[in-house]
Amino acid sequence: MKIDVEMKMVFKGTDAPLKAVAVVILDDCFLIHSVKVIDIGDGPFISLPSQRGRDGKWRSVCHPTNNEFRKELQEKVLEAYFEE
Repeated sequence: MKIDVEMKMVFKGTDAPLKAVAVVILDDCFLIHSVKVIDIGDGPFISLPSQRGRDGKWRSVCHPTNNEFRKELQEKVLEAYFEE
């Protein structure tokens, strides 16, 4: 699968946990907005879009169906983040 990442905002040099916001394009046909790079001290990781339900709990809007793809997606997004 082809994964393209476009960094929309990068917040380097700040103590805030949010480090970047990206758009991910899968196979030139599926777009995921608001993919966040978060670092709370253990190293950066990605957070996929989520939305608060009526019960107040946060739920994923989209997510990988297996760990292999999650790892590949995270590697691509973090690679684009570190290139900025």
